Amino acid sequence: MRKVSVVILNYKVKDQAVKCVKSVQKSTYGNVDIIVVDNNSGDGLEKELEKLPDILFIQSGKNLGYTGGNNIGIKKALERDADYVFILNPDTTIEEDAIGNLVATAELEKAGIVGPKILFADDKKDTIWYAGGILDLANVLGKHRGVDEKDKKQYDTIEETEFVTGGAIFVRRDVFEKIGFFDDRYFMYLEDVDFCYRAKKAGFKVLYVPTAEVFHKNAQSAGLGSPRQDYYLTRNRMLFASKFLSLRTRFALLREAIRNLAIPARRLALVDFLLGDLGKGNI
Repeated sequence: MRKVSVVILNYKVKDQAVKCVKSVQKSTYGNVDIIVVDNNSGDGLEKELEKLPDILFIQSGKNLGYTGGNNIGIKKALERDADYVFILNPDTTIEEDAIGNLVATAELEKAGIVGPKILFADDKKDTIWYAGGILDLANVLGKHRGVDEKDKKQYDTIEETEFVTGGAIFVRRDVFEKIGFFDDRYFMYLEDVDFCYRAKKAGFKVLYVPTAEVFHKNAQSAGLGSPRQDYYLTRNRMLFASKFLSLRTRFALLREAIRNLAIPARRLALVDFLLGDLGKGNI
């Protein structure tokens, strides 16, 4: 039976992280390892996890963002001989059969990356958050197929997708061994698009798997529509373009950023990008 290491990164959402861990512990799949990384939250998560069995807790010591914190967990998972790494946002919970269905599909389809159907949590469990990723390369904008639609099984076919959201991304070991980890320069936002783009360029299949279901509370760490989110999306779109896309696209994004100089977060994003001050940046 393939070994699956689940990596959960916490940043000041202790109660959600504990709930996520407990949902993973209810998995019907028989070979699951749970690794929780904390980005120096100071919220007492380690003490809470001591009440639960068989959890490896890692304290990063500072806020390394989505990329840095998860990279710590991924590296530890590979050291512990994981065949697959399932990276989950702390504000998610999973169905009991989700991991088993992801493993079965990845094995059958020989896929490098697979992603579950993700539904909103709590009172919106019939509403889609992610049913496949759509990437607009010309503008470096990723969006979730089906978002805010009622789930009427309209996206219940296993199929290739342009990216799997980092909120719940299931990765075969040899993907990391071939292309590396999340690019720490992103810190947060678009690192999942970058990772899947690199994987596809390296020949790996990226699939959406609706038979596995995850529930997600949206934007618990950075805040949906916040200046922080605006900063990272603005900066990281230019970073992605600089890595993969044409000069024409890079200049188009630069012009867009210049047009938005009146918005403080976007102005700072442009300055940091031009100065090469990436990673956490100055927001």
